[in-house]
This record gives sequence, structure tokens and C-alpha cells, in this order.
Amino acid sequence: MDTSARISTESITWRAILLGLLSLPLNIYLVVQTETVWTTQYPTTMAIFFNAVFTLFLIAILNLLLTRYLPKWQLTQAEMLTVYLMVTLACVVCGHDLLQATMCVLGHAAWFATPENEWQSLFFRYIPDWIAVMNRRALTGYYEGTSNLFETDHIQAWLTPVMAWLVFFSALAFSMMMLSVILRKQWIEHEKLSYPIILLPFEMTKGVSFYRNRLLWIGFAVGCGLDLLNGISFLYPYVPSIPIRHDIGLLFTEKPLSAIGSTPIHLNPYAIGIGFLMPLDLSLSCWLFYLFWKAQLVFGAMTGMNQTPGYPHIDMQSLGAYFGLCFFALWITHKHLWQVARNILGLQTNIDTANEPMGYRSAFVGLLLSIGVVFGFCLKAGMSWWGVLGFFSIHFILVLAFTRMRAELGTPTMDFYRAGPGLFLTSIFGSRKIGPPTLTGFAFLYGFTRNYRSQPMPNQLEGFKLADRGAINTRQILWVMWGATVIGLLIGFVAFLHAGYRHGSLGTWRGQEAFSDLQRWLTLPNDTDWRHLGFFGFGITLTLTTLFMRLRFIWWQLHPLAYPLAGNWNFGRLWFPVFLAWVLKSILIRHGGIGAYRRTLPLFLGTMLGEFVMGSIWAILGLFLGQRMYSFKHW
Repeated sequence: MDTSARISTESITWRAILLGLLSLPLNIYLVVQTETVWTTQYPTTMAIFFNAVFTLFLIAILNLLLTRYLPKWQLTQAEMLTVYLMVTLACVVCGHDLLQATMCVLGHAAWFATPENEWQSLFFRYIPDWIAVMNRRALTGYYEGTSNLFETDHIQAWLTPVMAWLVFFSALAFSMMMLSVILRKQWIEHEKLSYPIILLPFEMTKGVSFYRNRLLWIGFAVGCGLDLLNGISFLYPYVPSIPIRHDIGLLFTEKPLSAIGSTPIHLNPYAIGIGFLMPLDLSLSCWLFYLFWKAQLVFGAMTGMNQTPGYPHIDMQSLGAYFGLCFFALWITHKHLWQVARNILGLQTNIDTANEPMGYRSAFVGLLLSIGVVFGFCLKAGMSWWGVLGFFSIHFILVLAFTRMRAELGTPTMDFYRAGPGLFLTSIFGSRKIGPPTLTGFAFLYGFTRNYRSQPMPNQLEGFKLADRGAINTRQILWVMWGATVIGLLIGFVAFLHAGYRHGSLGTWRGQEAFSDLQRWLTLPNDTDWRHLGFFGFGITLTLTTLFMRLRFIWWQLHPLAYPLAGNWNFGRLWFPVFLAWVLKSILIRHGGIGAYRRTLPLFLGTMLGEFVMGSIWAILGLFLGQRMYSFKHW
């Protein structure tokens, strides 16, 4: 039975929304410039966006001054967190692996079609004129640069595709928002998942006490000072720097150990800080599974398996692992989902909806409508209904797995490169059975599925968790987050096109990936790839086995979430900082207990904050100087 008692929450003020809106243009422009124009820093490839933290830091410092000199004007914690969430939700959809990658696809086919690659005869007839830009004249400035977006021909060429994709991405983000509403109570209130990623922004908004901690400023000085010195050295090479990037893989020159390849040792303070926030069992599992992936390479060299193309198929093993993790997450949530289903049908339940962002029936209707828009977009583009169903079923399985991973363990990255729905479906069924119109649709959907680092759902649920901890009105924060998403998309389209016409040929490799795959599928149609499915099955089996061991034996420390996480390229730059954080945290807890961990935590939050602040300052300075600056984050 539903109850009606609502917890007292703070309403979102208009000045908080205004501050958030004013913060969006510069943040989105910075994201586009650093990630696609300069190909450096890559804020949205992290789980926590350093530019959003920097924005929050500026507002928090301003609020400290207001508290002291104009107390009537001071901002509340809810207002500051609202700004942070608006910036985060706007930036994630404008990120490297969502809007930016998609924009690199939309004009690529028309511009790079040649008589040699035969793209025009292969698939041009399957491309609707409203989904892409096929006018080569309008694309000339876009690919050659030194031009201006704000010309009539350019605006007319891009207006229809941009509006179509704006509706598509807005609907896709809204569907994830509705799923977040349905899962919120179970993951936040019942299971009380920790959401480690939100700890830094939450602590930054608690008030003066956070900024009076000496350990915080010691950590801040370490992170900020290191990036300041190395940034100056980047501009003036005669200034000495502190090297923080090494590769021990170069030490192994004899077979079979030489098969381990690049094994980076990075010593970034912010990465150690992120590792310190992770639960001990996950940080332990991460570096152990990283060594497990390296052991597979050595084993392949010893047995000759490394001669097999693609070995050890990290993509397929990881895909299987994420399928297993998603099914496990749904299984432990099934009782809640059953109660939600009964509530939607109007049957008696014991679920409390008083503090939900919206009623479950409304959320379900919103989910159906938004999915309907997404499906309608794809069907109108010429894709088959079963191709669309298969594509987005796999897409949401992956999104749910990554969202659960972030919610439970605060993973620092969600790298999952070139193993998305389109590539998996062609492995299962073969491109021969899927058909050219649907395969062409896969090429255009490739932009936001080539990697999964810029998916809004994890940030949406983290927003609800911040609202829960900060006593913010969840009904209002839902619409604020989605509104920031839509406005962010609109600004992002303009920012990317402006940069494209100014600099030319931005991120063309992403479009090349999409249409090279399409060309291969159409000219060399394949059947079921049993080798891929074998490694996919191995990934599921190992994940479920690790889950069983974890549930069955209390002494089993390996966490299955670390298995796919440790295999990705990004984590190769993080494994050693996570190892160091695990060592430090283990020693602290073993000898000082949880109290020692809590007392030391500000030091590690400070290292994160220091690098995020200095890294943002270098990026903003680069905007004004129009040049690439020092990158503290090398992935």
C-alpha cells in the first residue's frame, strides 16, 4: 500500500537554475575544444568530470565569501549541487563518445566517398536526407576549415539533421531518466549503494568545515603544484618537470614476457585519490584482474594462440561480463521490479511512492513514449524492427551494467571500445542476414555506441543520490537534469559545428571507423562468428563463477565488476595508482580502523581537487590562447 508521508526537502531555486545555465556554454565549449579540437584532457571520459568539479569549486569559494560578507545571499547546499548536476548532465551528452562522435559520422559518407571505395553505389540509397548532410558544398568548410558556421547554406544543410538528432538524443536520455526513476528506490534507499563518485562534490558543498581541514590543502598543494610545474615545463621545456608517466613493459624484451606489451606506470595524484574512494575489494580485484589480462597475453605467446586475429578478444570477453553483471543486477532487483509492475497495474503493493521523483505509472508511460520516439526515428531511417529491437536491447543491457558498476563501486572509467550492439549483432547473426538498410543504420548509431564513457544514466542516478543526501526535491531535480540535457545538446551541436568550420576535419577517424565497418559488412558479408561467441561465453562464465564464489564464500575477495573494467585501455593508465591506493588504504584500515580512513580521506580528496582545478585552469588558458596546453590526464 502506498503511503503519503513525504520527507522534507529543499526546493530548487531559480537563481540556482540561472547559475547552472550561465555555466553551460563555457563548460561545453571547453569539452569540445579539449576533446576533439586539441585531443587532450578528455573530461567526459572520466566517471567524474573535472571541469564540473572546477565549476563547483568556484561557486563554493564564492559562497564562502557570501557567507562571510553577505550572509543573506549565501547559497545553500542544494543550490550548489543543482549547478553541479546541470553542468554534469549537459557535458555528458556533449561528450567524446556521444554527441561528438555522432557529429563525426553525419557528414563523413558524403565527403569521403570516392570511386575507389564505391560507397555511393554501396549504401547511399539507404541514407535518408534528414539524418545526414549529403551536400558536399556545405561540407567543404566543415572539413577544410577556416570557414564560418553562420552562413545560410551551412545552417540550411545542418538544420534538419541536427534537429532530428536533438529529438533522438533527448528521447534516449529521457528513457534512461525514466529507468533511473524506477530503479532509484531499490538502489539508493533499499540497497543503499555507496556511489563513491559523488563524495567529492557532496563534501565540497557542506560548508566552511570542509575547507578548514589542513590535510585537504596539503593534498591540494600536491596535485595543483605538480600540474603547475609540469604545465610550465610543457610551455617552456627548459624548466624541469616531474616525470609521472613510465612504461615497465619496455623492460621485458624476451619472449614470452615481451607479449605483455605496454604496461604504463602513471603516478597522477588524482588517480590515487579516485582509487582511495573505491572499496578495498574492488581496488584489489582491479589490479589483480589487470595482471590476469596480461597473463592471457603471455599464455597466448607461449601456446601460439596470439596468432589468432584479435586474441584475447578483450571486447567479447568484456561484453559477456557486462551481460552477466546486468542480469545479476536485475535478478537482485526483481522483487522491487515486481512491486513496481503491480503499482503500474493499479494492484495493491507495499511500495512507498511518496518520495519518488514521479509515480511509477507516469515513469512507465514516459519510458514507453521515449522508446517509441527512438524506435520511430530508426524505423523511419529504414532499419528493420527486429534490428532496432536487438540493437537497443543490447544497448540498454550495457548501460544498466555500467550504471550498476558506478553506483556500487565508483569505477573511475567506463571504457568499452568497439564492441557495441552493431558489432555484436553482426557477430551473432552475420551481416548477410541483417540487410543493407539496417547495417547502414548501425553505422549512424555507431557514434554513441563506439564507447560507453558518455552515457547519461549513471550520472542521472548519481544525481538522485545527491538529491537524497542533500535533501533536494527529487521531482524538481528530475526535470532540471533533463532540461540541462536538452539545452546542453543544443549548445553542443552549435559548439561542435562552430569548431568544425573553424578548424576542419575534426575526429574523422570516428566516421571512418563507422563506414569502414559498413563497407566491410556489405562487400564481404559474414556469417555467425563462432570465435567471437566463444570468448563472449567465456566472459559470461567467468563473471558468473566469480559472482557465485563471492556469494558462497566470505573469504573470496575478487569482485566480478573488476574483470571487464581492468581489461580496457583507459584502466591501463590507472591500474598502478589504484594499486598504490589499495596498499595505503589497507594499511590505514588494518592499523587505524575506519576512523583512520575517515581522518585521512580529506588528503586524497585534496589531491583530486588540486589536479582538477589546475587542469581546468590550463584548459581555460588554452581557450584564450588558442593552443593546446598541458594535460594532467593522459587517457
